[in-house]
Amino acid sequence: MKTSFFFLLLLSFNLTAQPDKKPGQHSLEQQIDSIITHYQEVYEIPGLSVGVVQADAVLFNRAYGVKNIHTNDPVSTGSIFHAASVSKLFTAQAIMLLSRDGKLHLEDRVVDLLPELTYADEAFEQVTVKQLLNHTAGLPDVNNYHWHRNNEEDISLARYMLSQKFKLDHAPGTAFRYSNLAYDLLGYIIARHSGTSFEDYIKANILLPNQMIESDFRYFLIADSLRVSPHSERRILGNIYPRSVYPYTREHAASSTLNTSTTELNHWMVAVLRDLRTHGEEGVFGPMIESSTSLTPHIGLGFQRFEVAGFQVAGHYGGDRGFRSYLLLVPEKNLGLILLANCDYNEDFRQDILHNILRLL
Repeated sequence: MKTSFFFLLLLSFNLTAQPDKKPGQHSLEQQIDSIITHYQEVYEIPGLSVGVVQADAVLFNRAYGVKNIHTNDPVSTGSIFHAASVSKLFTAQAIMLLSRDGKLHLEDRVVDLLPELTYADEAFEQVTVKQLLNHTAGLPDVNNYHWHRNNEEDISLARYMLSQKFKLDHAPGTAFRYSNLAYDLLGYIIARHSGTSFEDYIKANILLPNQMIESDFRYFLIADSLRVSPHSERRILGNIYPRSVYPYTREHAASSTLNTSTTELNHWMVAVLRDLRTHGEEGVFGPMIESSTSLTPHIGLGFQRFEVAGFQVAGHYGGDRGFRSYLLLVPEKNLGLILLANCDYNEDFRQDILHNILRLL
């Protein structure tokens, strides 16, 4: 059964969005393609899309498989996936833009920016914006996202934040602990100090300027023709199935709900690499990719930091029910890589695909 399923995936392999070939590029594209198709078969991935940019050029952008195994509609490079925690890079960028524009400062205390919040721990009064960005605020993670709620109201984020009685797991600035709640709180800061909703600020100041026209943090605004279904694997039977609930509810937008494609993320990665080349540490992204705390070398301001194939890279993993994603930037080589997939099992395929492409490049 699994063999016939993958045969259908191969039949639906989408080559419609290939970049124009340049002399000597064909063999590179073939090698990248062979890496992707090999691991798609090994890990039985229903659908995925992979983009690679270098400096101002798109080197590779292809989609594979299907949006939904029941319909077999092919994935395209414009298909919109749930990007999960890759969303945090855009939330962090929005904070940096507001800081640049003097609307807030990274060392501002959260209680000064949001005096309406309530908390059960006096140590919360010392939490800063920067500590939210690099996961050292002491806030716990979110235990249940309640995706089935599918909240769409403008007041969803404010209602969620005002219902909290914030309590810390450790004193601010004393330990690193990954926290989606911290990023949801950053989203509320963006909304309160930009004069508009979190999603509208991101759309106007980040997505549209980077030609990310179809992308949005609001799933309910994504065109039906572009949507991709989430898939999981049943633990006992081992069969793959489309999930009935898409991972979206508006209160978790800032931490998790960017919906986007590799085509549009390619535009963003090109812009990030250009900013790093042009402005370095004085730009928006320079401080974001550098180590931001003595507690760990593996976190910047939004970006995760690690080493791959001997290179220092900055990026972010993403994973929610039915989806996995992975974005990598290699500034010293002017490279950016993105993978979006509509499944949540055997998630090591992200590293197997992108790390091998990076080694090849």
